[in-house]
Amino acid sequence: MSTADSTQTVALLLERVRATVKKLEDQYKKTGMAYNVFKVAGIAEREVIMCSVLADLLNPKGQHYQGTVYFKLFMDMVVNPLAGKTIPLNLAKLNIMPEYKIDDDRRIDIVISDGSVFIPIEVKIRAGEQKQQLADYAVFSRKMNSGSSFIPVLFLTPDGRESNEAAKSDYVCVSFEKHIIPWLVQCLNCAETDKASPIREILKQYIQAIKSFCGCMEDDAMKNAISALIMESEDSYAAALSIAQAVDELNGEIDNKVWDIFREGEIFRLVKNKFPDTEYLETDAGDWLYLSIPVGSCVLSVHYDMSSISVELDDNLSFADRDKIVAAMSRLTGAHNEAGEDWGDETIWVTTCCIYPGLEGIEDDNLYLRGLYKIYTKNPQAVADKIVSMAQTLKGI
Repeated sequence: MSTADSTQTVALLLERVRATVKKLEDQYKKTGMAYNVFKVAGIAEREVIMCSVLADLLNPKGQHYQGTVYFKLFMDMVVNPLAGKTIPLNLAKLNIMPEYKIDDDRRIDIVISDGSVFIPIEVKIRAGEQKQQLADYAVFSRKMNSGSSFIPVLFLTPDGRESNEAAKSDYVCVSFEKHIIPWLVQCLNCAETDKASPIREILKQYIQAIKSFCGCMEDDAMKNAISALIMESEDSYAAALSIAQAVDELNGEIDNKVWDIFREGEIFRLVKNKFPDTEYLETDAGDWLYLSIPVGSCVLSVHYDMSSISVELDDNLSFADRDKIVAAMSRLTGAHNEAGEDWGDETIWVTTCCIYPGLEGIEDDNLYLRGLYKIYTKNPQAVADKIVSMAQTLKGI
């Protein structure tokens, strides 16, 4: 096939996929299938709330009223295979405890225990790890499991990534995408759920919310329709491979370009003109690339994609001023405060799911970055003004 013919085949496939997606999206809007309470409430990526739902599903005494069915599936599909053994639990004494408090006022997201066996689960959706966090939880697990064999921390992240702070012997990687979604699908399809339609619908929405922050295609019907178009002919499949390769390369390029513009382009210079002590920094793990802006008794940090913003405070700041800052940042960003034990005592306000104005409704990270790239390129002054406005508000408190 000539280059011209290949290009034409790619263009035709893209147009057919676009039309298919639009048709299904319009259908979902009319039937209400596009409505997701987790997304509407802005809680799809909020760890505390998502953990609360997960903990209740695991709890035999949870508000789903389905007894041990979901918990047993979780042990059989997730915990036991990852542990490499069947962990004995006394279901009559079983407790599922969210926000479990341990030494030094640290809190494990979810704990499964029957008084003899202790299974800790630590969840990270967007937030980073605190120093020694998993290691400390592992030490506590060893102490609590002194009468039985050690159970490492189940480290639950969207993609099952490894920890930057703990030895591999302290934890096992658990993935929302590879472990939690299949478990939830099994819960959804079991006979007990089939008899409880409200629970079935919530499970569907919970699965969709998880898929959204895992970067998975949320709808099976749409995935199947697109797959059918791709498999229609050898030429279509070859065109899809070309598109996938180009998109994969382009995503990395756009991400780098967004960071470069933010750090070395107009945005950094414009902010620094107003706040000369502004620096651009990155964490040792390379997962936080941000502007650091000292403002009086606090430091404002803004991640390069504008999704994560935090305020770290000086100990001398009064509680009244802290409350004012929390209120002001929530108002300016439209985001909820996620500050807590995971972020350390010095962080009084933080969000990891802020959305830049005009990009609301874009759930895919790559599409979001594409939108930011266009904004950063065409109107860096507006971006700088937004950051400067936050800093000036903090300065005035």
